[in-house]
Amino acid sequence: MKFFLYADQLNPAQLTRRAPEHAFLYLATLPDHTIKFCRWSSQWRCGLASIVPSSGEKVWGGVFNLTDEDIALMDKFEDDVPQGAYRHLQVTVINQAGDKELVTTYAANPIGKFKPKDHYLDWVVKGLKQWKFPEEDIQQWELYRPR
Repeated sequence: MKFFLYADQLNPAQLTRRAPEHAFLYLATLPDHTIKFCRWSSQWRCGLASIVPSSGEKVWGGVFNLTDEDIALMDKFEDDVPQGAYRHLQVTVINQAGDKELVTTYAANPIGKFKPKDHYLDWVVKGLKQWKFPEEDIQQWELYRPR
């Protein structure tokens, strides 16, 4: 199944642990969405990223082919957040050639507003660099750093 992954899901170590049979397909954007930190992570001790609708904005991510076994592991989130904290959502992404495709992604059931921490953002940026995301996206993640 094709999944649009973003944020910490893109970190190579985490992706290998949670979806060992993943296959990268392409970079894409999710139009009319932005990143918000609306779930708390006991593992990271900070806010976790999720997508939320936001007119005129976009979220960069990668489209991956995941097996049923990968999805089952991803759904567990290593017990970092409560069961049901994230749900599968059908979204239309746009690849770098401008083609649209309906894929699945994860979106949080928000519980509040939280701040990310540097160590979490470092983890995300490592994934962005691994998959060769555009510099504009890396800079956007740098703007989330606590000040």
